Amino acid sequence: MKLQSLRPLESIGLVLAQTYNLSSKTISKGTFITNEILDYFKMGNVQTILCAVPEEGDIHEDEAAEAISNAIDKNQIYAEKASTGRVNFKSQSLCLVRYERALIREVNLVDESIAFSIVEHNQLIAKNDLIATLKIIPFFTKKIYVDQVIKILARNELFKIHTLKKKEVTLIQTCFEWQKKSMFTATSNVTRGRLEALGCPLKKEALIPHDYKSLCLEIESSIDNGAQLLLISGASAITDRSDYIPKAILSVGGEIIQFGLAVDPGNLLLIGQVGSTTIIGMPGCARSPKLNGFDWVLQLLIANIPINKEELADMGAGGLLMEIASRPLPRALAKSVKKREKKIMGVILAAGNSTRMGQDNKLLRNIGGASLVRNTAIEMLKSDIDSCSIVLGYQSDKVAAAIKDLNINLILNPLWEEGQASSLKAALNALDTSYSDLLVMLGDLPGVKSKHINKVIEGHLLTDNRKSKITIPSFSGKKGNPVIWGRSFFSDLSNLEGDVGGRALFGQHPAAINLIDMDDEAVVTDTDTPEDFEKFLDNKV
Repeated sequence: MKLQSLRPLESIGLVLAQTYNLSSKTISKGTFITNEILDYFKMGNVQTILCAVPEEGDIHEDEAAEAISNAIDKNQIYAEKASTGRVNFKSQSLCLVRYERALIREVNLVDESIAFSIVEHNQLIAKNDLIATLKIIPFFTKKIYVDQVIKILARNELFKIHTLKKKEVTLIQTCFEWQKKSMFTATSNVTRGRLEALGCPLKKEALIPHDYKSLCLEIESSIDNGAQLLLISGASAITDRSDYIPKAILSVGGEIIQFGLAVDPGNLLLIGQVGSTTIIGMPGCARSPKLNGFDWVLQLLIANIPINKEELADMGAGGLLMEIASRPLPRALAKSVKKREKKIMGVILAAGNSTRMGQDNKLLRNIGGASLVRNTAIEMLKSDIDSCSIVLGYQSDKVAAAIKDLNINLILNPLWEEGQASSLKAALNALDTSYSDLLVMLGDLPGVKSKHINKVIEGHLLTDNRKSKITIPSFSGKKGNPVIWGRSFFSDLSNLEGDVGGRALFGQHPAAINLIDMDDEAVVTDTDTPEDFEKFLDNKV
């Protein structure tokens, strides 16, 4: 291919090599020049046109991309139609993506005109999420290069999709008498959440004393009852292979595959096997919903990917998952970009009629000399949000009067009786393109302060590709509010119907969930009833 400036009549059938902003029309680069297109150039009195002129052996970018795409195995994926030399590959279901880095390198070394990009190895991908993209960079490439890539693909599977399978999963927790039972309830909730996000519910669980004999009996009982995957969370962390959990596995006729994992957090993880049942001795960090080595191992097992020492050792590359106090640069950098090019709009949902509260509108109830809705709006305005809006519906005049002196945008939802989904649509309709994210706050969480909102905002800004993330505060494994939605989910939110909130989408996008651990229960404490309200006031006092 070569670039050449030609007179209009000489350019017919060629590809436009640059964009032309004409008075009558903008014609983008990559456009095939037809007689119709040529008329616009004539009206604009354009004397020469910069064209991409194919040479012998050249193939157009879209034709090249389609040819390579057709050679890629489409098992559990689908490919979009080639456009501007690009083909995107997306998942048909919740899955793990795996590949050999050397093969990706081989494809990309064929020629600089062909670029294949893919997500991280072993990455969890939700249904319809982007897995990989193929891009032909110039307008034309050589057919010999395309043929060379196709030959590589004929003898190798470029990447492999592993769908997640439902398994019989049992959780055993051991405890000392003096330990608070709330800790074990929290661990149960967090574990259930992890498994449900992977489409694999927790079937059975047991809480037993932290002693060797009790554990042996419970392991045997769980296996006899059909457990395919057995998770054991000890009252104290596993210290070595002579500890209770590995000792019990060996005692019932099993083997220890690995103790220790090159992922931090998650080092103190153990993997064992008894017959066809895989056992994981959970590290202490698994009590938290934050990403850790346990997540990676769990995903592999539910995807039926064999676990061996080589697989576990490879996790060390990229396995440092948390910031180190002595190396604070990433967080410092994140804070330095608070003045970001794309903004977060905060919206308070305050349109419902709070039927469970009785005749009173709970948002107008008094807390410390001001209404609940006013307190919520003040905390939102004190936070690092870029703008604040409130969706009104039931008793809109009274609610608006409660915040009339605050710098907050009012959004009226005339369809508020249809449920929360209509309020989300109203908020999104008021959102312009300068905003990349939407923070949704319920109006009935009196304990949520600006510090909580800021922690959620900070956690969202620290994520990669934030437009494709859902950032949620969490307390003891329970998801709370406010929730930040990246722009990728605006369409899904707009398509919700009835009295359904954004939570309905959590299960559809498990790979997008970004949980932020909170140190108090304010983010999960709402006030739906008079009893809830009085309980909050009593605790506040």
